[in-house]
Amino acid sequence: MPASGPLAPLLGRVLLWLPVTFAVWYLTAGWHLAPVAWAAHHLLQFWLPEAVADLSLRQHELLLITRFGEVGGQVVTNPPPGENLGFLTNPLSYSYSLPLFAALALATPLPGRWRRLAIGLGVLLLIELASMLATQVKTLAFTTGGAFVAQQQWGALARDAVALAYQLGSLLLPMVMPLVVWMAGHGAFLARLAPGLGGRGTAK
Repeated sequence: MPASGPLAPLLGRVLLWLPVTFAVWYLTAGWHLAPVAWAAHHLLQFWLPEAVADLSLRQHELLLITRFGEVGGQVVTNPPPGENLGFLTNPLSYSYSLPLFAALALATPLPGRWRRLAIGLGVLLLIELASMLATQVKTLAFTTGGAFVAQQQWGALARDAVALAYQLGSLLLPMVMPLVVWMAGHGAFLARLAPGLGGRGTAK
C-alpha cells in the first residue's frame, strides 16, 4: 500500500485538527460571518435596490427584508410600513469550507503555515460571499410568489441560472473549494508527496 505511507500522517493530523477548527468556526460565527454579511448587504442593495430593503446578521442567521409584502392575499411591491416580507437563512450551511480548509492547512508541515492559512481563509470568504448572494437571490426569485421575477422581468433562463448558482454555492463549492485552495497554496508539499503517490516501492 504505497499511497498510505505519505498520506497516513497527514490524514491523522487533519482528523485531529477537525474538531478544533469546527469548534472555533461555530463559536466565532458572529465574527467571521459579519464582514461577509456586510458586503452582501451592500452588493444586494446596489444591484437590487427595488427588491432588497435590508440584509442583516442575527446571531447565526441572516434576515433578508424585502420590499415585497402580502396585501389581500397577494404579494405586492412596496407594501404598507411593517408589512414587508422577511426570510431567514442559515449561512453556516455553506461556510463550513472554512474549518475544513483550516484543518488541512494546519495539518500540513510547511513553513509559513499561518500566512497560508490566512490567505486561504480570505479566498474562501470571497467564495462564501458568492454563495450568500446566490442564496439570497434564490430566496427572492422563488419565495415571493413571482413578484420579484415580474419586477425584474426575468425569464425562465434567468430563473434557471439562479437555481444553478444556488446549487453550486450551497452544495458543491463548500465541499470542493477547501481542497482546491489547499492544493493551490501547498504545491511544495504535494510535490514532496508525488514520488510516494506515483511510484511503487519508492524509497527516500
